[in-house]
Amino acid sequence: MEAERELRALADEHSDLVGAAVSLETLVEAETSYLYQVRIVVYKRPENMAVVQKKAEPMDALRDALSALQEKVRTSREKLAQFDTHREDEKHMVADDLSADEVYATYVKDQDPAQIFEQGRMEIATRLMVEEGLSQKAAYFAADQILQAAQQRMTTKK
Repeated sequence: MEAERELRALADEHSDLVGAAVSLETLVEAETSYLYQVRIVVYKRPENMAVVQKKAEPMDALRDALSALQEKVRTSREKLAQFDTHREDEKHMVADDLSADEVYATYVKDQDPAQIFEQGRMEIATRLMVEEGLSQKAAYFAADQILQAAQQRMTTKK
């Protein structure tokens, strides 16, 4: 079936499409002309989408609905990709814009500087990536800043 083939092609190499439903309805039955409606619903993360096309020929309605759906999915994916890129850039800038003391206060707050210093760079960076969602680059930068602030705090205590 054409609809199934097109929907599978749309889902290829993407994990955002999780299912679809296609319906063809006859809206007007007359002796001279028919009107058909095709509705396609795609179960897609983060938001489902639907298209409806009406035509005198059922295959024309199906093809137009598939074309409209492909455009809608493509546009949605492009917007999400731009949003993800923007979020990634923000994650890099967050750590870059803060001083070592601000990074320390943001991510480890009132923890003992000696214990933080003992954790080491890799453990701190890993925790920041997992718990805070920082990119690897931002997490290691923040870990360096945290270690620097922890060392300064230990030095001033003495």
